[in-house]
Amino acid sequence: MISEVKQDVNKKIKGRVIYNEPMRRHTSFRIGGPADIWVEPEDVDDLKNCILFSRHGKIPLFIMGNGTNLLVRDEGIRGIVVNMPAASLKNIYCGKRSISATSSVTLKELLDFCSNKNLGGLEFLTGIPGSVGGAVLTNAGARHHERLGEWRSIGDFVEELKIMDHDGEISILNKKELAFGYRSLDLRDSVILEAKFLLNEAPRKDILNECQKFLRRKRETQELGAPSAGCIFKNPAETDKSAGELIDNCDLKGTRIGGAEISKKHANFIVNTNNASSNDVITLIDLAKDKVKDRFGVELSLEIKIV
Repeated sequence: MISEVKQDVNKKIKGRVIYNEPMRRHTSFRIGGPADIWVEPEDVDDLKNCILFSRHGKIPLFIMGNGTNLLVRDEGIRGIVVNMPAASLKNIYCGKRSISATSSVTLKELLDFCSNKNLGGLEFLTGIPGSVGGAVLTNAGARHHERLGEWRSIGDFVEELKIMDHDGEISILNKKELAFGYRSLDLRDSVILEAKFLLNEAPRKDILNECQKFLRRKRETQELGAPSAGCIFKNPAETDKSAGELIDNCDLKGTRIGGAEISKKHANFIVNTNNASSNDVITLIDLAKDKVKDRFGVELSLEIKIV
């Protein structure tokens, strides 16, 4: 199927097109087999062409951000993988108390812009290596660095989203139309193009100070140095214990399978220590789920996406 569409892809897409692109190059886990077709659209129209080409040709399409919440199987991804690094698709601009950012803007770039404009509220995103689009789609968040019972999520600050649906049509969704859940946002088959955040005026030095506090806590408690996908599981609603605490209480820290290991620092992290395969990681995921279920009766749900 892929060999038959290669010529058509090059005719339809203006941006970069690569065949059999190893996904390990594009995921924070550094794991993953080849994508049949890797596409970097040149602009929004190019993205629309890619979506319509995929739909009309009945070719599977996967839109990815920075690959930081993702485990790609060793077999790779069939069809088209779309990534949007082009400069024409990256923009941030400021209102009186709001900031709008396109989906491919990194969270670090967003936070730097916020601090320069003296607009605070998103400091809890410090140290999360994803993009705006990925963070909004997963409703990324963090526990407060001092008030540990207090959680913040990016959805709390989203005022509106600009999206493109599977027909290539662009629309604006306001806050009341957005159904944010715990680490989730249901947009069906739509792609986030841009997010608008309503923030608070604050001195730059105070914003930077808060960012440093969040980053310091992350460095103390999380595995930031080795390849990983961040927290593997969502925190369960039926207990006051976090997923990491439940796994830790099952004495699984440091457990290794192949090149993958349940972090000795944070039990809800699995790290790629030595050319881990996706099966190594999945086996550890299943082990942690089974042990927690057997001991606590709690069914852990994935926070990462496996494709």
